[in-house]
Amino acid sequence: MRKKKKTSPNKNPFKGRSISSLLIKFSAPAVAGMFVSALYNIISRVYVGREFGADGIASITLLFPMGFFFLAFSVLIGVGANALFSIRLGEKNEEEARTILGNAFVVLSVSSLILMILGYLFLEPVLLFLGADEHTLTYATQYMQVVLPGYALFNIGAGMNNFIRSAGHPKTAMATQFIGAFLNLTIAPLTIFVLGWGMRGAAAATVSGQVVSFAWILLFFLNSKAQFPLHFRYMRIKWKIVYDSALIGLSQAVFQLASSVLNFLLNHALLKYGGNLAVSAMGVAVSANAIFIMPLLGLSQGAQPLIGYNYGARKFALAFQTLKMALRWGVGVGLAGSTIAICFAPYIVQIFNNSDKELISMGAYAVRALNIFTGFAALQILGTSFFQAINKPFFAAALSLSRQVLFVIPLILILPLFWGLNGVFFAPAIADILACTLAFFLLKGYFAKYKQNFFFSKKF
Repeated sequence: MRKKKKTSPNKNPFKGRSISSLLIKFSAPAVAGMFVSALYNIISRVYVGREFGADGIASITLLFPMGFFFLAFSVLIGVGANALFSIRLGEKNEEEARTILGNAFVVLSVSSLILMILGYLFLEPVLLFLGADEHTLTYATQYMQVVLPGYALFNIGAGMNNFIRSAGHPKTAMATQFIGAFLNLTIAPLTIFVLGWGMRGAAAATVSGQVVSFAWILLFFLNSKAQFPLHFRYMRIKWKIVYDSALIGLSQAVFQLASSVLNFLLNHALLKYGGNLAVSAMGVAVSANAIFIMPLLGLSQGAQPLIGYNYGARKFALAFQTLKMALRWGVGVGLAGSTIAICFAPYIVQIFNNSDKELISMGAYAVRALNIFTGFAALQILGTSFFQAINKPFFAAALSLSRQVLFVIPLILILPLFWGLNGVFFAPAIADILACTLAFFLLKGYFAKYKQNFFFSKKF
């Protein structure tokens, strides 16, 4: 019995398999989980769009910046600490890995609680600042009053779910996201249509899924048989760990903050050039884009612990080959997403509302414009994860921020001056091309040190 425990594959889930099988093992659940996560957020918009029309979709779309703002604090610690966690596992330093896990839980919990309290205190001024008007303020207020606790629990859960995956349990991490999405999908019709709770019903369905998902994650780490348990002795804050985690996660956190600013500017530009209808159309387009981008994010989540573990174990060839394989797969998935968006745009919009002809027409145009270059997004997303995994936070930050800060924001401010609403719709797609070009040169330059290309396999 003792010998079996020592040789149990759970002790080291990174050994004994090919790169492709490991990437499938870790990425497939992550891709499925991220896909479900996209559905999780979209479900409410679908039901709201069918019940309240364009104004309902616009009210939720105006809340995007607030959601990204909350998420920034989750990834700051969750992503950064998880990268450290994977590296320590590769170094066989499990005790410090447990301490990293405990510190991450404490910081995630405290920051989420503070953000929730501030959200309630300044809710109406924030909503007005985000662009809510007499048509959307009531809907947005009703939704946020109920969903704020869910935001807090989601932030903690999303941060901790990374550790479940990196500890060698990708299927459990996937199940966490499936549970929340399933509850949201099944409860939302009851709360919105049967009980007649309206926007509060949509928010209540979302919160119910987030509560159960959080409970699932907590039970996983409190299990007495857990290899990496949450225990008070590991929760004593070590500021060096918090600092190092924040430094690594800074690129993703700033990326989320930049996404918040980007969505704020995007919504105000849409309001200026197209009104609430344009905001609704872009809300549908962003929802469709999430479906196509989430698999790439899931692939990067699956690849990151493999790259981090091999880099920590000084198996650099395996780390680089993992990235190359993930890049090839990511580009293929992204191109498939672009094709679907272009060919089936009107049908995608009709999922949200099949009676508003203006919304269907403008929404289809926005879906095509936003997703035309999704195939190339894999370079930036996976390049950022690679530099995070090998503890190169400044490279990761430069690549992560390139699209949102360097390209999209200036384009949103400049293009509409010459191209009107078309400039707003196409700004993100043009930024995709520019960001991927930057990713190409950063990866090519780094790999040149090892006489490697950044895409195709090449032996060391």
